[in-house]
Amino acid sequence: MTQVKHCQIAIMGAGVAGCIAALALSRHFQVLLIDKQAACPDKVGECLPPAAARILRSLDLLHAFEQRQDLHMPNYGIRSHWGSEHGLINDTLSNPDGTGWQLNRAGFENWLREQVTARGIETLWPAKLLDAQPGSDGWLLHLAKQTQVQASAQSIAVPCHFVIDATGRHSAFATKLGLKRKVLDKQIALWASLDCAMENQLACINTSPQGWWYSAKLPAQRRILALQTDSDLLKKGLQHDLSQFCRLARSQAGLKALLPKGIEQSGSMQLHGVVSANSTCLAQTAGHRWAALGDAACSFDPLSSQGMFNAMATAMQLTNSLAGHGLTDPSATIEIARLHQTQIGAIWQHYLSHRAHYYGQEQRWPDAPYWQRRHTQKNAEFS
Repeated sequence: MTQVKHCQIAIMGAGVAGCIAALALSRHFQVLLIDKQAACPDKVGECLPPAAARILRSLDLLHAFEQRQDLHMPNYGIRSHWGSEHGLINDTLSNPDGTGWQLNRAGFENWLREQVTARGIETLWPAKLLDAQPGSDGWLLHLAKQTQVQASAQSIAVPCHFVIDATGRHSAFATKLGLKRKVLDKQIALWASLDCAMENQLACINTSPQGWWYSAKLPAQRRILALQTDSDLLKKGLQHDLSQFCRLARSQAGLKALLPKGIEQSGSMQLHGVVSANSTCLAQTAGHRWAALGDAACSFDPLSSQGMFNAMATAMQLTNSLAGHGLTDPSATIEIARLHQTQIGAIWQHYLSHRAHYYGQEQRWPDAPYWQRRHTQKNAEFS
């Protein structure tokens, strides 16, 4: 038997973009938040920039978030060895919005889920999107929900007026529509986490011939260490070999102090594997009663440190557009799609310019394949 769940707006994906959209839109519409996983898995820690405080405050989340010291710590800035042997420090101490935060990323996303359910917003997880059928006034989503009691999945139909795709780089809803992603590069991140009681809390970036390294302090005396490179340039077996990973990291002067001798055998360091870190954008980010948010719309190189904030900001802006135009007038929904597509396009173009400028500063390894690619890629092809 197929269960039917009615809502005005169905949000696919309960990450940062999806949760922020659900919290904002629930003030105006009946919302259903859907995700394929029961909880957020481990993710690479990330910096939440100071301006995000404005969004959290507008949703009455800032005070509660600040009380959760297990989820974050202050982000005082970053030391960058990029384009020079000498490190440069870019701090956040003079930012009028504060210092920003280094996050326990999975903890933060699961906390956002808790805020969604605490406010009475209907949720559905784990549930997988099987099909999406358009209608004149919206969509009919067909989902499969796996329950602990039943061995087989439960069939659920969700009629709705508007769909938000916040499913990350997979863009599950847009993929069902046959839309493709434009892919700029093959970058991945191989990441590890480790115990670290060092007082120095600055994040750091170190470039190397094979790519670049990122490290940042996390809550609970932990630290993240990640190598960004192209998938075809990753040394064979490195993603499964913690000792080899540590040897490569120790060859970087700025990282050697983070890895005391024997840490790879101590059990206090964990190699998590490879995740996508490339620059991609959806060929179309909005259409007939749907829009894509966050990584589902466009995903950024971690170098930008703006992926999470853009997901939050565009969720708020889409909320304003939907609340202002409503869901019933067909011409209004066309205008919502046009505005959203224009906005995401402007963000993507700004990102491409920023990315080209930053990679253009690194001149120390002109013959290394990773850097040759970054200097020869044509951003205009992906506009």
